[in-house]
Amino acid sequence: MPFESGVFLSTCNRTEFYTFCKRAEVKNFETSLKKAASRKINIRKNDQYLYTGVDAFKHLLKVMTGLDSMIVGEPDIFGQVKKAYQNSKEHSYLDKSMENMFTSAIRLSKKIRTSAKLSRNPISIASVVDNEICKGCSRVMVIGAGDIAQALLPRLIKKNIEISLFNRTSTEVNNIKSKSLKNIKNEIAEVDAIVIAAPSENPFFNDEALKKASKRLQVFDLAIPRNINFKITGKDIELLNLDELSEKITINLDSRKVAVNEAQVFIDANAEAEYSRIKGLSSLKSQQKNIKEKLRSIKEQALEEAKHKLKSGKDIEDVLDDLAHEINSKDLFHISKALEQGVQKARKS
Repeated sequence: MPFESGVFLSTCNRTEFYTFCKRAEVKNFETSLKKAASRKINIRKNDQYLYTGVDAFKHLLKVMTGLDSMIVGEPDIFGQVKKAYQNSKEHSYLDKSMENMFTSAIRLSKKIRTSAKLSRNPISIASVVDNEICKGCSRVMVIGAGDIAQALLPRLIKKNIEISLFNRTSTEVNNIKSKSLKNIKNEIAEVDAIVIAAPSENPFFNDEALKKASKRLQVFDLAIPRNINFKITGKDIELLNLDELSEKITINLDSRKVAVNEAQVFIDANAEAEYSRIKGLSSLKSQQKNIKEKLRSIKEQALEEAKHKLKSGKDIEDVLDDLAHEINSKDLFHISKALEQGVQKARKS
């Protein structure tokens, strides 16, 4: 990636990259993403969006508070963003400006969720699927070990539901080891519900495999794009996708309209001031660093000149007086110049 720092966020229904860069470099992101993925990626223009400056910061706040989620106010996204931020930090792909931006967004998001009561009776994709699974369900097949599975599995475990986890690579979630995707069709007849929580270019199973189920079967297709693109013919098979799940919880979300409006008002009222504060803080630290470097250079140069004078036989007291005077006058000059530039910049902004 040509970008020196950034945070890469990937969830079930969004892929975003946050960074500081020159506007001209933005157009290189798609090319860089394709190179990093080592595969062909077709990103449709109408699926892309770009935010810059304070608008990008506002968008980040909306994402973290769940206002930009398919299920408005869902809490899982907050943890996903924090995880993405920590990943960048662990891999030393986070400069101070980006770190300040995300720590501020995390702090503000917590405040927004609490003050607007978005955290009360939280609704997430995992919670909706958990509520929709029929009573009497004893075994569930979960395909994919990502964010949705990690949020759903603890709920199913609490209900003493047996879980069969399938994933492309071998992994473990809540002490449940994943199985190979090749074995999915062999177990369909043994489960009461199937949760598809992983993307795939091809369906994980077909209609014929579903017909092997000897009892009522629920299928939750949470993949984007939809994994089941064929017609299901079994009369005892219920298929629910993300759109249908969203419709089912519309009534629950009506009660959140006040909270959503409060959160939006908070973001509009505070985001710009906070963004300016962070940028100002970043600029101040950069100025401080530049001044320190300049003063260090002045000191080293003055000391070298003093040493040269002493070697040439000049009086020690005179040399020390000259040294103190030169360092003091040059330090004052550069500090005054930096302050003047800061004032001018503040007036322009």
